[in-house]
Amino acid sequence: MNVQLRHIKSFIVVAQEKSFCRAAERLNVSQPALSQTIIQLEQNTGFALFVRTTRTVSLTPFGERMLTKALAISRSVDMFEEEARRVQTALKSELHVGFMIGTAVEFIPAIVKEFERVRPDAILRLKEYDFSDPSAGLSSGQVDCGIIRPPIGLDDIDIVEITHEKCVACLPTGHPLAIKPTLCLEDILDEPLIAAPTPGIWRDYWLASEYRDADHPAKVVLEVATVESELQAVAMGRAISITADSTARYYARPGVVFRDITDMRECVIGIGHRGPPNALVGDFIDVVKRMSAALE
Repeated sequence: MNVQLRHIKSFIVVAQEKSFCRAAERLNVSQPALSQTIIQLEQNTGFALFVRTTRTVSLTPFGERMLTKALAISRSVDMFEEEARRVQTALKSELHVGFMIGTAVEFIPAIVKEFERVRPDAILRLKEYDFSDPSAGLSSGQVDCGIIRPPIGLDDIDIVEITHEKCVACLPTGHPLAIKPTLCLEDILDEPLIAAPTPGIWRDYWLASEYRDADHPAKVVLEVATVESELQAVAMGRAISITADSTARYYARPGVVFRDITDMRECVIGIGHRGPPNALVGDFIDVVKRMSAALE
């Protein structure tokens, strides 16, 4: 029997998608090539894994049993690859850190300087991510840790909370609500809103979805991926947005005003990492904690 990892991964994706066409798109291969891979796997195992019709693809009873095993193998391979990346990072003393656009902007210069002082042997590589990836590279495994604003909806990510910020409404100058010194959620729930482009728990947080009922869904009129695009849209009067207090401090400009939202829970700035942190990640977390405390 000559079952390869590509066979197992292809089998899992077809089982999940229940479609060779969608599975081929997800795997970035041609449909005939994917079909041939599955045929090879079935020939190797000696039994059919799928029942195929012109309209549907479903697992056979043997396929159901094999899917459980295939998923376990895939998870084991993922864990192996993740551990290999950890070892590689430790050996190279190279730390890849993602950070969410507009997050911890007041801390990052001090963090970089202090980390370079504490770990002169290490190479720190920072990468900024926009609103389309609230995990700042954690979900794809592109980074070792990320400076983020949870929630991000990843159960396998551990988050160390660093600090909290008030949530504020960003309004165009001249908006009727701008005359009020502070706002409550009732003031803004029916306002047209700007949202992040990627659906999920992070976007829902900034739409105040947890405070809404079925009769008050968010009125999203525009999706943007950067702070600059968000503030430009607000200044043009397209809609309002909900953001963090640090945005008011570091991105203020003519055409927009910011007002505290008194009854919305504070947002969190944290460091996310997957699994027990290695020495480099641990040192970075310690530096961030120390620098953020000193600058508050």
